[in-house]
Amino acid sequence: IVNTRTDTDLSAAVQNTLQTLLPQIRAEIREEFRSSSGPSDAGGNPLSVTIHTWLEHFNKQKPYSLEKATAPVDAENWISHMEKIFDVMGCEDAFKTRLAMYKFEGNALAWWKDYKQAKGGDAWLITVTWANFKKLFFL
Repeated sequence: IVNTRTDTDLSAAVQNTLQTLLPQIRAEIREEFRSSSGPSDAGGNPLSVTIHTWLEHFNKQKPYSLEKATAPVDAENWISHMEKIFDVMGCEDAFKTRLAMYKFEGNALAWWKDYKQAKGGDAWLITVTWANFKKLFFL
């Protein structure tokens, strides 16, 4: 048998297959995460996933802490690292900002506390989407 496939062809085929299957895989992971998150209520429906459940799964991924970003690329790399974890976990947008800020230390934590307080504290925090957090993070 003559091999007429090139590495480029194989790579493209694998990439196309992954792109096709990735949304389904993510959906299955999310569903598995939701359905195995804890005991069911009397109606047989799983209890809501809480920040504590997400935090437990998040910490198992060993996310990097952020103390300070001395260059823009440091901040970009940290955000990319967080997003990689959120993607693999199938994390809901409502929890991403709180999980990310949990990994702030030192200067980053001081900045975040001051910024959050100036904006209205926890009442404001629950309204912050991940997209909005990333915008203000790069101000």
